[in-house]
Amino acid sequence: MPEAVGEVKHDKLQFVDTLRAVAIIGVLLVHVSQHVDGINGWIQKGLSMGAKGVALFYLASAFTLFLSLCRRSGDRREGILAYLIRRFFRIAPLYYVMLGIYLMVNGTGPRFWLGDQEGVTVANIAAHVLFLNGLNPYWINSIIGVEWSIAVEFMFYLFVPLLFKLIRSVRHAAWFVMIVLVLSYGLNTWFAQYPWISDHSLWGHYLYLWFPNQLPVFGLGILLFFIWKNERHWKSIDRVSGGLLLGSVLFAFFGGMTDYLIGAGLLLGAYALYHWQPMWLLNRVWSWIGRLSYSMYLTHMLVLSLIIQIKFPFPPMVNFIMMFTMTLLFTTGLSWLTYAWIEQPGIRSGKKLISRMKPTRSQGDSVKESVAKSLT
Repeated sequence: MPEAVGEVKHDKLQFVDTLRAVAIIGVLLVHVSQHVDGINGWIQKGLSMGAKGVALFYLASAFTLFLSLCRRSGDRREGILAYLIRRFFRIAPLYYVMLGIYLMVNGTGPRFWLGDQEGVTVANIAAHVLFLNGLNPYWINSIIGVEWSIAVEFMFYLFVPLLFKLIRSVRHAAWFVMIVLVLSYGLNTWFAQYPWISDHSLWGHYLYLWFPNQLPVFGLGILLFFIWKNERHWKSIDRVSGGLLLGSVLFAFFGGMTDYLIGAGLLLGAYALYHWQPMWLLNRVWSWIGRLSYSMYLTHMLVLSLIIQIKFPFPPMVNFIMMFTMTLLFTTGLSWLTYAWIEQPGIRSGKKLISRMKPTRSQGDSVKESVAKSLT
């Protein structure tokens, strides 16, 4: 997912780019492996863990969004409108272009994610354009094949300004994680028993992908931000916070919420990456891939659809390595173009629009101005 802070100092926060790079590599691994027959069962299970790269995207996104709001909190132009403009122009331009391309390439006919629907409708496309496709099990992932996470991400964007005002410490973040974890479990349990659609398989996939099921991982990203921000780092976790986090892990373990447990592991790994700064992971190559990760996420399915047309005559693992390497190289090349020609111009357009906005006056400034006028 897209980063929120373009001016991050890479001497301290280069690990964020690396997190995104690892995330997109994981996504590529799992999607390529799905098109190779005969891979050993245990290896296939290991490759399937690459799907958790999306959770790593969410972790990094929540971290950088809070960091961005924190750094811009003194800028009077940075109200909610400016925040939404910045987020829209960060993800929408490339997303809209890719929606059009995938519709032209794949058409609007039946597919797995449409269930028993006859095809992609105008309402479906409109929901994608408005980032509302995540509200419908037939629409959430029916055009690109990975856009469900964009819908979830945008939904999180809408809550971030409020969360930034409410969550002010490690303890607050720990409470938030615990609350949304229990809420997610309750909602999933309830809706699993009372599905909205007759296709139970598709409904199960939807409950895995929808926003409430992903929210706890965003919470872990917020927690990572406050741990990073506090000079005491891990020592800033007091008894209450520690008890809440331990309780969340136990709740997830006994509730079968494996994704949250993996998310907690990713949180530990992300902090370890920041703390130890290993040069083999924190370098220009990983940073470059991390910056291209959003483009790579939206373009790799298009590249993969072409590569799978090639019939590789080698053993499964050799076929997999060749397909993965080709997908990575061609996706990176294409993404470099989309990053330079679509993403960056979109970001600049958003910044120009915000720069033209008048500074938002605080209530205190309004009072001071009124008093000054009354004295003159």
